[in-house]
Amino acid sequence: MELLHKIPKLKWLPIRHWYDLRQAMGLRVSLRDPEDGIRYRFVADSLHSYQRAHSLLSKEPDMINWLRKHLRPSDVFLDIGANIGTFSIYAAKHLSAGGHVYACEPHLPTTVQLLQNVVANGLDERVSVISVAASGEDSFVPFRYKRWRQGASGSQLGIDGSPSVDKHVGTELKYGMRVDTMIAQGAIRAPDLIKIDTDGIEVQILSGMTELLRSHKPRSLRVEVQVGELAKQVQLMQSCGYSLVEHQVIGKWKRMIDRGHSLDEVAFNAIFEPDPRAVPA
Repeated sequence: MELLHKIPKLKWLPIRHWYDLRQAMGLRVSLRDPEDGIRYRFVADSLHSYQRAHSLLSKEPDMINWLRKHLRPSDVFLDIGANIGTFSIYAAKHLSAGGHVYACEPHLPTTVQLLQNVVANGLDERVSVISVAASGEDSFVPFRYKRWRQGASGSQLGIDGSPSVDKHVGTELKYGMRVDTMIAQGAIRAPDLIKIDTDGIEVQILSGMTELLRSHKPRSLRVEVQVGELAKQVQLMQSCGYSLVEHQVIGKWKRMIDRGHSLDEVAFNAIFEPDPRAVPA
């Protein structure tokens, strides 16, 4: 039953009642984009999943606008930190038969929800789900779960330089792989667009795709920048021939900018594109 999107107040339902309601009513989220009439369907097995699905077209308009501006029908889109697949599915619905989406999500309960959403939208042939973790090296590394629930954020691959997850509920030995290795092994095609949102290891992931950046030259990357990491990320991207062309600051971080804080003091999404004047190092 596609009821939840018609009853917005249910998003404030106490979490202790959520699972009983989900089981009893078979709740789904169904959205139609007023811009083009395309419908998106999502499974919502947790409050986190529901909130992400319900806000697909409203929470991050800059992300949607980025896809609308840059995505071409035959593109390959690499979504690192895909979560339940909202943006992967949005992109896949705008691709032709030659286009493809690779949705990388290491959080296992969320990966299952992602797979369910791919099926719910009939995109089995156009979206490939990857449950290994994108990383800066090819090795097994502890993956610490902050929460079990589908759609939850904050879990982290324990590689050098990653933020700590002090209060984790469990740890999995997860295989981390560089994007360059995925391409070299034929697991994925070289992407034209890349989104990276991994709650803290974006620089490490970028360091694992420098061969891709220097050779294939993806047209645009939308990468989350953590507090204090702007200079490090810009330097790495410049070494690969990219420049920062736009920054997108939302929520509490935008309010800090409005109060006079610098970009280095906030977290935001950066858009990097090839710089025709640059000579990669």
